[in-house]
Amino acid sequence: MTGCTEHSIFLKNLVEVNQRADIDPEVLDLIESYASLRLAHNREVDFYNSARPVSEKDTDLQTFLKKNKDLDKRTKNFLIAYYQEVRDRRFCCIFSSDHLAHLLQTPLPHLHALTRGSRNYHVFTIKKSSGADRKIQAPHKQLKTVQRKILNTILHRVPLNKYAEGFRKKRSILTNAMHHVNKKVIVKLDIKDFFPAIDSNRVFGMYLQLGYPRRVAQLLTNLSTVQKRLPTGAPTSPAIANIISRRLDKRFVNLGVKTDFTYSRYADDITISCDTDNILKMIPFFKEIIRDEGFGVNEGKLRILRSGNRQSVTGVVVNEKPNVTRREIKKLRAVLHNSKHGNLYKQAGIWAMREKGLRSYSPYSVVDFYQSLLAKIHFVRMINEKAGNTLLSDFYRIPWPVIA
Repeated sequence: MTGCTEHSIFLKNLVEVNQRADIDPEVLDLIESYASLRLAHNREVDFYNSARPVSEKDTDLQTFLKKNKDLDKRTKNFLIAYYQEVRDRRFCCIFSSDHLAHLLQTPLPHLHALTRGSRNYHVFTIKKSSGADRKIQAPHKQLKTVQRKILNTILHRVPLNKYAEGFRKKRSILTNAMHHVNKKVIVKLDIKDFFPAIDSNRVFGMYLQLGYPRRVAQLLTNLSTVQKRLPTGAPTSPAIANIISRRLDKRFVNLGVKTDFTYSRYADDITISCDTDNILKMIPFFKEIIRDEGFGVNEGKLRILRSGNRQSVTGVVVNEKPNVTRREIKKLRAVLHNSKHGNLYKQAGIWAMREKGLRSYSPYSVVDFYQSLLAKIHFVRMINEKAGNTLLSDFYRIPWPVIA
């Protein structure tokens, strides 16, 4: 803690000195970011002499330097040093707001226009499984395109805890459930309002921590949030939530190593399992950790599952081996039967309301129904191949219209 305080004082003094020297604000941002990255790893802060030769693989840096041939040697060395400091962390280096606009292939004035309030979002509600309403803030096409570029260029490069299972490639509700197979006791906790609980200050802090200059971090924050909160429908929100939850994950994993329990998190669902009842005494402490990390606990969703009864983790039964509930398979059989012998458009509407929580199913097409039902069957097949194959065979007997 003392080191953190000393670093803060150093950075504050560094900024004040350079402000008095009338340093360009964006250059000052880079100086502060570079110093922060060096201090975070207890490295000496050397602005002009620590740059290494530019590698042939650093094509984007070479391109930048070719376009700025008039830079003096000291400034050039500093920019190379900053670039390499960010690259060492395998992140995307961004020197300025203009550089960000170039990377996102969007003019800077257009980027700023995309940050102006909720008019760039379509807001609607869907039903939760509990029956309550969930507010969805879906970005309009242009903003969504930019957010996807931020996701692929910046956010996907950030390493996550291996026990964070949601919204990641080659991870699923099955890989999440696998951590908790054949355990005596399972405790399930739910983070309350996971995305909205993350405000713009935390998102801004995250981008700063990744090493981005203040103006870049602020623009990225504005592009990633709406009404100073993380929107539930933006493609960037799951990745940002996972990054901000890294310390939460680390605390639980380290505690699990010490006290012999297994932890995993799939989005806002936290699962903790153990082979003894001792885990139950720690539930108040688990809640304290969640709150200490800036989240709330949904008390109504606390579940304690014992091996004598059915244990389900993110929809997968885990008592002895991963499986799907008989109820789920029976429900899908009924949907397939009704779809084969009834009106497909009517079945699509029923599916839209029951499975998707939509109040109105008028925009929900048979194509949407086809894709959603097929995805559900493939999920069953992934866990229980025999049952999944039977359902899949019935699915293709339905007289579907021609679907491209």
